[in-house]
Amino acid sequence: MVVKEKEKQEQNVTEAAKPHKKVVNKKKFAVALLVIAVFLVLIGILAVKGVQNYQEEHLQPELQLKGEKELTLKLGEEYIEQGASAKAKEEDISDRIFQNGEVDNQKIGEYVIRYQVSNKRGKQETTVERKVHIVDDIKPEIKLNGAEKVTIAKGEKYKEEGAKATDNYNGDLTEKIQITGEVKTDTIGDYKVTYTVADESGNEASVTRTVQVKEKKAVVTTSGKGLPVLMYHNFYDKNNFKAPNNNWMEISDFEAQVKYLVDNDYYFPTWKEVEDFIDGKITLPSKSIVITSDDGDDSFFDLAIPILKKYQAKGTSFVITIHAASDVKKYQSNLISLQSHSHDMHRSGKDGKGRILTIPKAEAVKDLKKSQEILGGSTVFCYPFGHYNDAAKAAIKEAGFTLAFTIKSGRVYKGSNKLELPRIRMSKGVTLNQFKAMVK
Repeated sequence: MVVKEKEKQEQNVTEAAKPHKKVVNKKKFAVALLVIAVFLVLIGILAVKGVQNYQEEHLQPELQLKGEKELTLKLGEEYIEQGASAKAKEEDISDRIFQNGEVDNQKIGEYVIRYQVSNKRGKQETTVERKVHIVDDIKPEIKLNGAEKVTIAKGEKYKEEGAKATDNYNGDLTEKIQITGEVKTDTIGDYKVTYTVADESGNEASVTRTVQVKEKKAVVTTSGKGLPVLMYHNFYDKNNFKAPNNNWMEISDFEAQVKYLVDNDYYFPTWKEVEDFIDGKITLPSKSIVITSDDGDDSFFDLAIPILKKYQAKGTSFVITIHAASDVKKYQSNLISLQSHSHDMHRSGKDGKGRILTIPKAEAVKDLKKSQEILGGSTVFCYPFGHYNDAAKAAIKEAGFTLAFTIKSGRVYKGSNKLELPRIRMSKGVTLNQFKAMVK
């Protein structure tokens, strides 16, 4: 009886617990639904995020140049960088632009400036380019060597002096100069010689020289006074230099003298004509004259040559070649003759005499030939210090010189000793009237 009562009580307890169990199950179900909902939300968020990431990875940024896509600048003109702008959707990402390339405005050519920008993920990139052309439009500068107008006698040899050309970019273009035009020295007339040069950009420049071939002046036998050969040494400008001795000729006085000779139709013979005159092969106009200057001083090249060219008067410099510049031959022209004053014999020995008198003949000949080599074939000689003797004359004759000048005063005549020729010394302070009397 007791057992049944106990079983009954336990059954009652079990029945009482059943509603509570249902409540627990409902709670579990609700939690499960919540978990599922959260999971679904998370999946949705991740899906949206994934879509956004995909879009960001595959979004092509917009990149646009500021300023012109292609421009041309002159050589040396400043290039101003204007940059570019970039967007991703509506967001400004200009600060992420990477720029590559430079412009050298001192060098002709085409330059490319490249601008690149990528999206946030770095998966998509946009590139634009700007082209910059640096060009040279400046013509080369070309100048004639020698005079713009040259006059030669019919039959006289024309020496082409050429020209020089430089360019702001290409530098020295002298070797690229093209010379056109022909001078027929056996036919009287005016001839044009044109010098043309172009730089690598095609800029072209040219100059023209007029060569006038004229009939040689009527030949009249020189007067009994003979041919005056003038002897100068140094030149100076009184405005900025004080001459130390009488060997210096003031340049304005020299110009007045040359102008007088030209204005009064003096004839300037070539050295070949002087030699032929001495040999009696030809006669010279009664007003003939030769201008010489000793030592090859810089002042002759800097001051005297421009005067001679200005008046189209011939002149000769006797050059000590050991002191001459390597390019001394560039001064040779139809007007300017460079002749020898020895290579290294214009200095005295212990006895005070010029070296040409004291050194062995073979050594003297070697020195003379060296000077000829530097000058390009000199045939006229001037004795250093005016010192000479039979040995000196033998040396210059062996070296191939045909005329030689001393410092003795006098004029050159038909039959004069060709290796002992005199001259007329020109000194500082000679007035124009004195000069006229000296050359008359």
